[in-house]
Amino acid sequence: MTSVLPRWGRRAALLTLGLAAALTAQAETRPPVRIVVGFAAGGGIDTTARILAEGMGQALGQTFVVENRPGAGGLIAAQVLKAAPADGTTLMLTNDHTVAILPHTLKNPGFDTARDFAPVAVVSDKIVFALATHPGTGITRLKDISAWAHQHPGQANFGVPAPGSMPEFAVGLLAKGLQIDAAPAAYRGGSPLVTDLAAGQIPFGVTSTFELMPFAKAEKVRFLAVSGSARHPDLPDVPTFAELGIKGLELSNVAGLYAPAGTPPAVIARYSEAVRTTLASAKTRERLQALGSTPNYGGPDALAQSIQRISDAWGPVIRQSGYQPQ
Repeated sequence: MTSVLPRWGRRAALLTLGLAAALTAQAETRPPVRIVVGFAAGGGIDTTARILAEGMGQALGQTFVVENRPGAGGLIAAQVLKAAPADGTTLMLTNDHTVAILPHTLKNPGFDTARDFAPVAVVSDKIVFALATHPGTGITRLKDISAWAHQHPGQANFGVPAPGSMPEFAVGLLAKGLQIDAAPAAYRGGSPLVTDLAAGQIPFGVTSTFELMPFAKAEKVRFLAVSGSARHPDLPDVPTFAELGIKGLELSNVAGLYAPAGTPPAVIARYSEAVRTTLASAKTRERLQALGSTPNYGGPDALAQSIQRISDAWGPVIRQSGYQPQ
């Protein structure tokens, strides 16, 4: 009897090792899943996608890679996702500009959000943008812009990260609320905008807090107001636009994960659960919060409903601004 037990123990150990090897081989034979991002590397959405790819890979034992396809406010990435096979090998992480605003600002974006994309999960619905100024303007409060603009006619230029973006329409609301002539200056992304703002090449900028925060900490730019219905937890001394009398900027922005329409529901559910698991990690939450993004998981229905609310809220603002779809 004493000689039989070790033999069975060795056999069980070999079976366990064989099973582990088989599972590892199965994971390695799965094609990698690419997460397409419509913005340049180093930005908020790109960094979030890389954190998400790492967490989802660990949760599912599969490789997730980020593929940057920047351009046109996420339009190129959206068209890549639409053309991808609905087999679970391609996803897209984007903010609401791509899926809720572009359909209002482009005559033919080449995709229909509800028809061509399958929502997977909300990653964050607490993203906000901010108005900041160069310290050289001497402006410390939003209302100071009125006097400055009248003293510097034709110079009230507000940098925005893209033409036809929420920040551009926010500039229109600011101009109306402050009764000034304000011109949006569209950049190819928030990073070059903030670089110019910090260098004093432009007096004002409206973009995400993620891009502004490092420069604010270095005292190269100064926050004046943030969007959203409540003050940013990392900027408790900065009032919201609504507090200062500028209405229409109360909705927070949303970052969400999408798959091509027609992706099997079981695959959608699997990826959505992996996002939930990833965002529940204290390490992941800490990393995302350091970016100025508050992680907040929501399922496919929550993402679809959030994007519809944003589209419904901003559609009238865009039309009333006189913006002509390109």
